Amino acid sequence: MTDLLLTCPPGLEDIVELEAKEKIPCASISKRHMGVRGHVLLHIEDGKYNADYMSRVLSMRSIHHVMRYIASFRIERGKDDALSTIYRNVSALDLGSVLNSSTRFRVTSERLGRHEFTSIDVQRASGKAIVDRFSSKVDLKHYDVEVRVDVIGEQCIVGIALTRESLHKRGYRVFDHPAALKASIAYAMLRLAEPSEGNILVDPMCGSGTIPIEAALSILGLEIYGFDVNGIYIDYARANAEHAGVGDRIRFIQYDCRMLDNILTPDRIVTNPPYGVRMEPSRGVRRLYLDFARASYRAMVDRGRVVVIALKHGMMKDILSSAGFAIIKDMPVMHGDLWTHVIVGEKR
Repeated sequence: MTDLLLTCPPGLEDIVELEAKEKIPCASISKRHMGVRGHVLLHIEDGKYNADYMSRVLSMRSIHHVMRYIASFRIERGKDDALSTIYRNVSALDLGSVLNSSTRFRVTSERLGRHEFTSIDVQRASGKAIVDRFSSKVDLKHYDVEVRVDVIGEQCIVGIALTRESLHKRGYRVFDHPAALKASIAYAMLRLAEPSEGNILVDPMCGSGTIPIEAALSILGLEIYGFDVNGIYIDYARANAEHAGVGDRIRFIQYDCRMLDNILTPDRIVTNPPYGVRMEPSRGVRRLYLDFARASYRAMVDRGRVVVIALKHGMMKDILSSAGFAIIKDMPVMHGDLWTHVIVGEKR
């Protein structure tokens, strides 16, 4: 059995499971492995695991990193006991297939929860264990193998990293937006919209174009539009779409989302509106949300869906409901260091 541990923005585990079932149907899936949000474990029978399956995993659009899962064990939260436990357990692991005296390696660590030690302490204890056991050489930049040793509460998870850079960095962003959405979350929002072939899909506040570009890259047969009131961002979005190779599949137009019903009759609206952190609440973000929701409802076909991500999710839900949308999903998602909510409304 080969176990692959996939990481994603916490909250997207259901989307990762959905995509994994489509691309790796032979795998059994454990969401929130060991109770950790943002972790999904794939179990693939050894006879079925091959380069083709690995390429399918790496093509997934909802995930950030992939590692070969090695082991997990419990630790104490006190510094000396925890670090000695990590040293002892890492020393005992069977890593001879990837580590030897000529291997250059590094250890990286993510630590969540309260502990009397730091991530650097974890890396040092793990690195010493590997050097003592396998005589491998530490090289932080020009390494052959990256060993992940993550500490989540009282659990320690060890794996071999199979991705060097996060898969959400697609490489098509020539220009960025100061509040750009991670491509993995944009993809998840599109899956929640459930568009059908022939649908008109619009992002009326598209910024640098992540949502329309992800739609063009992952869903065939859509008529895709990206609007933004700022012409500079429209130019950026066009450049990004061209760099992604989908410039001919998206129409970018400088336009105000509050007048959406004057230009289109969309089947699906998927967007990342301003969070309102820098906007004055009573006249700023609330007014924008209200005008956007009303225009979207007037414009949209019956049974159409609107999918938005919001920091002020209570306000957004109330406004979408007041505009006439039935709220059918409210999904908390970690975007950067903020807990946002992806909200799905349907016109009934």
